[in-house]
Amino acid sequence: MNPTRLIRSSLKNLVRFKMRSFFMSVGVAVGVATLIAGSSVGNGAAQKISAQIDQMFGPGTILIGSAELKLPDLAAVAEEMDQVVAFAPRLSLSPMAIDFMGTSEQAAVSGFSANADYVWNRSVIDGRYFSDRDVDRAERVALIGTKLKDALFADTDPIGEEIQIDSVPFVVVGVLDPMGIDPHGEDRDMDVYVPISTAQRRLVNSDIIGNGKLVVGNADNVEQDADQVAEILRNRFQIAEGQPDSFRIYTSQFAGKAAVKAKRMLGVYIIMAAIVVLLVAAVVISSIMLVVVRERISEIGLRKALGATRGSIATQFLFESTVVSLVAGVAGIALGLGVASFIATRYEIPMDLTILAVLLAVLASVVVGIISGIIPARRAASLDPVEALR
Repeated sequence: MNPTRLIRSSLKNLVRFKMRSFFMSVGVAVGVATLIAGSSVGNGAAQKISAQIDQMFGPGTILIGSAELKLPDLAAVAEEMDQVVAFAPRLSLSPMAIDFMGTSEQAAVSGFSANADYVWNRSVIDGRYFSDRDVDRAERVALIGTKLKDALFADTDPIGEEIQIDSVPFVVVGVLDPMGIDPHGEDRDMDVYVPISTAQRRLVNSDIIGNGKLVVGNADNVEQDADQVAEILRNRFQIAEGQPDSFRIYTSQFAGKAAVKAKRMLGVYIIMAAIVVLLVAAVVISSIMLVVVRERISEIGLRKALGATRGSIATQFLFESTVVSLVAGVAGIALGLGVASFIATRYEIPMDLTILAVLLAVLASVVVGIISGIIPARRAASLDPVEALR
């Protein structure tokens, strides 16, 4: 059969039997959409997580977490290690009610020291950060995230305004740098920072800080430095040999490796999900095409009686299944882009769709069409024209 007539005939059958074409196409479309959306959002999410890890850790940083960590413990580690150039505690509290002029929002509250803007790598875009005086005197001052600012103050300048944190009055002195959604799904632009001394005395009445961060001079030796930190903490916490540690230590190198591993695993899961859907789609297309062969037995018999070869018959059915799958693949690409755009907008994730992902999606559609059409094509080509015309 002439290639042009073959294409025209395949498209004509696709349009003529709309419901059948829809059921044949939906599986491929969903599979391709999964691949496109997963690739686009997955790559964008990996980029965002990497950027947040860089912001959270930075080169040569060590994070300590413990339910019994106090400020003197963190200071002792820094004092015993000459390679530590800076350190800062962090006290993370449960979400609290933040009130202003009758408007209330739930927000995560954290206590920081005056140098946390450098150590924890987050400063302010408006106003000022904490001063040593704020921390020393446990002043009731606060820094708020950009979204919390918009929710409480709208277009009003928040600097100098008084808010209530769990019914305790605080004066807003700064607005934090935007950070977005963190790897745990928390919106960091709804954060509230207060001096750590104020958090301890006025909000929780405890000297436990829970978390601390160290910055060392040589980023290449951060793993060895982390081992030294662990040894110092074991001695301070009086942990016997062979007993489990009551603290956790994370380094910038560990975080980077974890991010790379997570990206790879996400890619594998996305590909596996797409493969499963496409395999199901291939079975559906093949089953429907076998039904089509039975419906068109008379047509096949007539064409064979007029001289059509087995090859031309097989090619027609193989081409029809491929066209259906390819059209579904194009629709799946559009669907995937729409889903990815929605997710990226909803969760503030950058989209990163590569040409390779699009080409793989198109190739997958063609392969599914060919595989699903092989059995129906062979069945049609093997029909006896005499029996078919009866």
